[in-house]
Amino acid sequence: MVFKDYTFFSYVLLATAVILFTGHAHGTGLCDNYHNKQVCDSIVYNRTNPRDAMVAACHKLIYETKVAKVVAQRQANSTEIDNCITDFDGAIAITKRALESLKANDYAGLRNYINATQINYQACDEGFQSSAKTNPIAKSTKHLEDMASVELFLVPL
Repeated sequence: MVFKDYTFFSYVLLATAVILFTGHAHGTGLCDNYHNKQVCDSIVYNRTNPRDAMVAACHKLIYETKVAKVVAQRQANSTEIDNCITDFDGAIAITKRALESLKANDYAGLRNYINATQINYQACDEGFQSSAKTNPIAKSTKHLEDMASVELFLVPL
């Protein structure tokens, strides 16, 4: 009787190990060759459905853009900072439209909206470059650009 219980326990342990290992294998390698693997992994990890990963990526981008906007609002007032805040507001609205495109299975629109979001982040940096000033939120802007490029990576062609 003890032997039967031991065998059953072994099978349960083996089945649990297989489920755990294969569960983490979904999406493995998706971000390996991507230039910002850490950001990609943080969005895709444990998502077996690419659509779910894309939805999560858009929501994360909206949240991170709101955080960057707060950082920008804490900076000294300047035309460049005001423009960045406006660009961030635009990026949030555009990313919400990207989610609507995803819901409608409009992948071309989704790709266009994500491209437009990247353009908004780049406009923030370009405003500082054109006035020959240092962007105090450059790190935030770079992070947002990287996240948007991960999203483009996830959009089906």
